[in-house]
Amino acid sequence: MGKPYFHYRSDDSEDYRLPEITFFKRYNQKKSLFPDFEISNNAQFISSNSVKKSHFLIEKVLGGSSEVALRKKENVFMDFKRYAVVGQGKDGVIYQVTSNRCVKVFFKEEVYKKELKAIQVGQSSSIIPRLYGYGSNYIVMEYIEGISLAKHLKKNRYITKSLVMQLINLIDELKKLNFSRQDTELRHILMNEQGNLKVIDLKRAFSSNRPIPVKLLTELKKLKLSKKFLSYVKDICPSLYQKWRKFDEK
Repeated sequence: MGKPYFHYRSDDSEDYRLPEITFFKRYNQKKSLFPDFEISNNAQFISSNSVKKSHFLIEKVLGGSSEVALRKKENVFMDFKRYAVVGQGKDGVIYQVTSNRCVKVFFKEEVYKKELKAIQVGQSSSIIPRLYGYGSNYIVMEYIEGISLAKHLKKNRYITKSLVMQLINLIDELKKLNFSRQDTELRHILMNEQGNLKVIDLKRAFSSNRPIPVKLLTELKKLKLSKKFLSYVKDICPSLYQKWRKFDEK
């Protein structure tokens, strides 16, 4: 189905934490935790090669195929060059650590806290990644074999009624979770091998007030799929169609 993408997951894990000198404290003081490169004043991105060579002090919450209860204070110096980088950007770096788990290590505490809060709130919903554990600067989450909706739609150049129904349900779920942002980019919607949708990158769930999926509709319009999308919306949920149809007329 194309390149695999990462995802989150959570059981009732213990609150694992790093030592008192946290990643964020060091980052803010411009003292790099990465021995193989320096973080400049303007640096938000780091190269894949540099990431693979770097080391992080994080706690051992990764587990194996079964759920293993680990001691709360147990820490381990993890050499991440053993793991594949499956995502990186201005917010952090994601490593695949097992067949169904990955770790997202954040650069900024504010972003980490926002995303963690949204994931925790969303654990009652099937569209939100499951959370396995977290520490002072990282989240251990589910790794999903699948493809982003952006790549899926660009490749196929058509949208089905069943997919539109799933998107309507996804937006409705975001509303039920009381997320102020009931919108997302197509690249942040993942379709797994069973065809189910999940949402990632939730840092703006409570900080952005967007009850109408403007971003989603804008991207569908660029792909020349918005008219077909809205025609299905009209059949499935006429009330939503009345709210969204004007957007495609702009």
